[in-house]
Amino acid sequence: MVLTIQLFGQLETIKEFPRAYDSQEIWDLTPVWISGNEILVFYKNSTRDTIFSRRTTNLGQTWSEQKLEFVGDGINAFYYRINCYNISNGRLLFFWNSNNELYCTYSDDEGASWIDTIHIEYSQLRDFSLLELEEGKIILFLSRLRWQTRPSTDNGETWSILDYYNMPFIGFGFQKRNPHILKLSENGDSLLAIFSSFAGVIYSLFSADSGNSWSDTTRIIDPRLTFSLFYYNIPSTKTVFDRNKNIWLLYDARYDVENEDYSQADVSVLRSTDNGTSWQRMDNFTSYLGDDYLSGVTSDGENIFVCFNTSRSESFNQVYYGILGESEDTFTPPVIINSETVGVDYETEEVNYRAKVIDEEGVKKVFAKLDQINFSVELFDDGLHNDSLANDNIYGNTLPIANNGKEGDAYAMDLNNITLPFNSSGVIADVNIGYKGFQFELEMTDLSDNIGSQLTRADFPIRGGGGSVAKFDERGFLYSSGFFLSGFSNGQMWSNAVASASIVEDYVPGKVGSDIRDPLNVIYVVNKRDPAFSYAWQNWKDAVSLGAEFYDGDGDGVYNPVDKNWNGTWDLNEDMPPLIGNEIAWCVYNDGLPANQRRWQSEPQGIEVRQTIFATDSPELENVIFIRYSILNTGLVADVLDSIYFGIYEDGDLGDATDDVVGCDTLLQSGYYYNNEPDAVYGDNCPAFSSTLLQGPVITTNNTVDTARNNFGQQIGSEVIPNSKNLSTTSHNFFIGGDPDLRDPNTAIEGRNFLKGGNRLGQYPNPCTFAYGQVRGGINCNEVDSKYWFSGDPVTDVGWICTQNQDKRNLVSTGPFELEKNKPQEIIIAYVIGRGADPINSITVARENVRRAIAEYESNFATMTYIQPPPTNPVTSYVLYQNYPNPFNPTTTIRYELPQDGIVTIDIYDILGQKVQTILNEFKRADRYEVTFNSTGLASGVYIYRMKVNDFITSKKMVLLK
Repeated sequence: MVLTIQLFGQLETIKEFPRAYDSQEIWDLTPVWISGNEILVFYKNSTRDTIFSRRTTNLGQTWSEQKLEFVGDGINAFYYRINCYNISNGRLLFFWNSNNELYCTYSDDEGASWIDTIHIEYSQLRDFSLLELEEGKIILFLSRLRWQTRPSTDNGETWSILDYYNMPFIGFGFQKRNPHILKLSENGDSLLAIFSSFAGVIYSLFSADSGNSWSDTTRIIDPRLTFSLFYYNIPSTKTVFDRNKNIWLLYDARYDVENEDYSQADVSVLRSTDNGTSWQRMDNFTSYLGDDYLSGVTSDGENIFVCFNTSRSESFNQVYYGILGESEDTFTPPVIINSETVGVDYETEEVNYRAKVIDEEGVKKVFAKLDQINFSVELFDDGLHNDSLANDNIYGNTLPIANNGKEGDAYAMDLNNITLPFNSSGVIADVNIGYKGFQFELEMTDLSDNIGSQLTRADFPIRGGGGSVAKFDERGFLYSSGFFLSGFSNGQMWSNAVASASIVEDYVPGKVGSDIRDPLNVIYVVNKRDPAFSYAWQNWKDAVSLGAEFYDGDGDGVYNPVDKNWNGTWDLNEDMPPLIGNEIAWCVYNDGLPANQRRWQSEPQGIEVRQTIFATDSPELENVIFIRYSILNTGLVADVLDSIYFGIYEDGDLGDATDDVVGCDTLLQSGYYYNNEPDAVYGDNCPAFSSTLLQGPVITTNNTVDTARNNFGQQIGSEVIPNSKNLSTTSHNFFIGGDPDLRDPNTAIEGRNFLKGGNRLGQYPNPCTFAYGQVRGGINCNEVDSKYWFSGDPVTDVGWICTQNQDKRNLVSTGPFELEKNKPQEIIIAYVIGRGADPINSITVARENVRRAIAEYESNFATMTYIQPPPTNPVTSYVLYQNYPNPFNPTTTIRYELPQDGIVTIDIYDILGQKVQTILNEFKRADRYEVTFNSTGLASGVYIYRMKVNDFITSKKMVLLK
């Protein structure tokens, strides 16, 4: 390749475009040549709703500070594609599209300022380029489903809605992307059009009569490795002329990596010296074994400036750039070509991970960095670390299972012997999750000490194989669960539910009125193994923004988990998530599903449910999972929702779904499933499964002897409400298929009838004659409460006993109560399992586990309270740290450490040794501290701060710069 290169500012190697901060993601760098050696570039942030710019005056050797250019607003909130052009009169035209609409603005002062937005009318088009026919006359070339050419005769100030060129129709398989029109003759008679098809092939068309007619398509190149009708990674293409009128075509292409089942994406180059009639393959611009994707190209005729998206140095997208024919691609770190998890230990919570890592020179070291838990370990290729064979480029080791903090729209709590899947809409158990996993970085170093980083995952199967069922001892016990809710608003009755097995799912992710696609509407998880102030603790900020509770250690009302004394652990005066037990999982959902999409067709009521699921590995509570429903009336429909009933809904399936029987324990506020015979799945000792109401909704009694309580754990404490009480269960019943009176509720009133303890018609069974059970043990059947179906004791065979083995859906209800606007009702339930020597003994074991759960709740979860880990860096010596920031104006922070108690004095001196201020003089306990120094009233210059405590004296310099 031969290009004329200016001697000034040679760019010998491809460079990374500067970031304003270390974690900044930069997307789609779009350059435009201003003049001389000056290039202006625009780029998007990671969410594509903000445009920034930087400027270089020496061909990319150095860059200006980042400048904010445009911020999306309303319809312009998302910048899909951006482009900037420098037309012959010096005007910069900047284009972007959003929501299939095209907009532009222009600058007549080289990008220092921009006029108001111009809307260019068109539809269903995303790709565009610009052709300047002559000064003042420019053509926009637009394509997606069809071509459009929109002219402007006033340098882009207005645009015609009429096509300028008569572009040919090309069939469906040739839908046009990445269009370019090039002027081959001075008068514009001869034109060349270049585009990519959906199949990924690059084509050209020619016109010799100013665009009135066009040639047949000619294939320029097929960058695909294998044939595909739809090539969803449609290659980006860019074209420029050099000063010799040669056409340079840059594009994305994939290439097989030698001896590997793997391909890399590179920025490739073609050149035409005969106006596009033929093309010559030139050296690729990039050579990294990973993926590089073309972003932007600009030229002054002498130099061709190229930039591309990559993730070669970090685990997120960056942009690199260089000069074609001048800049060599030397920073090419190793790359992961595949990875896998080859084993999991559920007891130690570890996985065996391996990855194949390759590099053209050779790999020197590979490290796994699990920043979520502040853990790093080297991976080896020695055949001794679960890494396959020695020296086969497969690196491996054992990794601890890390918590991501955010788990998307579904998660499975896998603790002790219970696996419980659930989603962010409130559905429990009936959520198909086969695998869990965590994301982390592999940091890879080659023999030239080039260090690259890539994100990877360790995925592993859920214990027992996962699937859409909750499991105990790796066998199913619960097919679906959730709740029923019914009440009145402004005199109108409504009912809704989360009951997937009954085809009722009325709740959607997020707060009332939010977009269900909002990335915040996920499940937030915190585990006791998470280091204090780690990713999971920081991610909880998003949960708090959605209404989650938190422990406010410093009492300022703001969740800000910061290690105030830098001891590497949590202290009582520091904020933390409301972690109870080993793990909590929190999400928020609302009853926003439209009525016409609901089985019961009730209108949304503006109800928000903040759900917390938590559990512990304590042996006394290992078969218990707690669930808190914080139910909020947002006032969307009424300030008070009244006469409300809440029911714990379950479709329990203990092994074989067809042989279950049910009962309720009014003393333990529980409904339960059990077997009265051996089960085909669990065998001779099928477990029993109970749903227990631990904390019912609060109602006002105006009785001074009554006190209600809402427990939030030892750290947050309890809310005590006088003259009120927590409701107990008010009914237990079930519904089944095949019985016209007991089938799934099909209307809102039928759902409410079940919540009040009746059948779907509102009728209460007669315990003396009800076909599904018997009253035994000499109990008078006329004295049995018909709202508590099967309230007898199967262990002693006394009372109202269920006698029919079949697939049943249980409902344990409480009510009535009210939901006042912005006053949530806090309901806590527990799923409890017991497995004894036989099916009936399992009931006894389950009851004992229920009593433990009740005792734990009544202690406000005392044994599940988070225990402060020991400090990771205890104070062992006197330390005075360098102030930050430094230089500063007008304030700076000074940190220090004390291994012993003492009176601490910190004085400020000027450079001549004159004391100008004492900022601290008080007794302090041994610990870590910081103090803020305000320099108001002092002149710029060098100052000295001096600390004296006990017999220790030290000092440091700092710079005040005004």
